[in-house]
Parts: sequence; C-alpha cells; structure tokens
Amino acid sequence: MAKLNQCQSCGMPMKKSGEFGTEKGGTPSEKYCHHCYQNGEWVHPDASFDEFYAFSLKKFQESDMNRIEKFFLNKMYTKKFLKKLERWR
Repeated sequence: MAKLNQCQSCGMPMKKSGEFGTEKGGTPSEKYCHHCYQNGEWVHPDASFDEFYAFSLKKFQESDMNRIEKFFLNKMYTKKFLKKLERWR
C-alpha cells in the first residue's frame, strides 16, 4: 500500500503532485500542501493558530467532499488534531 502524505500544517491528504506545496526553486515540498506553503514560504505567515484553524476548517467544508466525508471531517478536524502536526508543535 502506498504511503499517505499528510500536510503537516493543515492535515490535508496529498496524493497528486499538484497538491504538494513547493520549496524555493519549485521543488515539491515533502511536508506541506499547496494551500499552506508556496515557494518556500507560508501562504498565511501571520495567521494565529486559531485563525488558521478556522480558515482551514472552512476550506475543507467548502471542498468537493461528499456528505459522509464532511460528516467525519467535522468530527475529526479539531484543534487537538491540528496541534499534533509538525508546524504547530
């Protein structure tokens, strides 16, 4: 089974090359998605943890996930979950 990459900033699963963020010079980031990290920098560098959590949760809820996926997302996507990711430790 293939390894599932998960953004270490927002928790988004990253499967396709376009979902990964980029380092300076354009190489794909191994840790962060394109919503969080581009060209070696955070997309929202000045966001507090609480602001980032609210922004990320809203983006996930607006995504094209089906109803069942969104149901589980709302149960699992907590501040406790986000604080376990590398960026927020």
